[in-house]
Amino acid sequence: MTAGPTPLPSVSVCFPAYNEEATIAGVLEDAHALLIDSGLDYEILVCNDGSTDGTGSIIDQLAARVPRCRAVHHVRNRGIRETFEHLYAEASKDFVFLNSTDRQWDTRILLSMLPLTREWDIVVASRRDKHYGPARRFVSWGFNLAPRLLFGVRIGDAGAVKLVRREIIERFALLSRSPFSEAERLVRAARAGYRIVEVETETAPRRSGRARGVSRKLVLEALIDVVRVWRALRREARSGVVVGRGPESTHANR
Repeated sequence: MTAGPTPLPSVSVCFPAYNEEATIAGVLEDAHALLIDSGLDYEILVCNDGSTDGTGSIIDQLAARVPRCRAVHHVRNRGIRETFEHLYAEASKDFVFLNSTDRQWDTRILLSMLPLTREWDIVVASRRDKHYGPARRFVSWGFNLAPRLLFGVRIGDAGAVKLVRREIIERFALLSRSPFSEAERLVRAARAGYRIVEVETETAPRRSGRARGVSRKLVLEALIDVVRVWRALRREARSGVVVGRGPESTHANR
């Protein structure tokens, strides 16, 4: 008898939210409608990062009536990196899918990404068009070039939506305190032998809220983190520290 396909893993579907009252209800309702009939073992987690509009109350109302949906709140705005890390810490399923709430990525892409986990440990939903202006496009280019030049790891879109094996999130203690933490996790995972693939994905431009991904302060903090991580990995290499080994594979980061 021929064995059937390997069952899809369980997944924590996570959403950071800051002043997204125009889109948050629709995003969470769409995610619920997609997942409830999917047959997946899933949970929906949303973190309100100290919003000053109606985002928090909308989230609470939805969490009260939507099965397997849970809300967490920050009393004050703590920023995108801490919001991501809080969601990662709350996640309990095999894989973590962290999406935005501004409708740039359709949660439906998760259904095409999950089957790839039979071969890959991290699936990156790389953007074909980031819909950025010139300044932010340049910052993004530099942000993604650094891992290749300094760490020998090719990352085309470190800031994109990802589906990540939760074991990877729990395994590596990150040094970065800026959004460069997303790139650092990919660098450490690739160096440890985990398998990473990028899938080009169509995205929509942000239509509401305010993008918080780049500012002079964040760019400076990211540059500092690049140097800190580079130095730390060089020290680890010189001292013979074993960062860890992922699942046996000769196809890491192919």
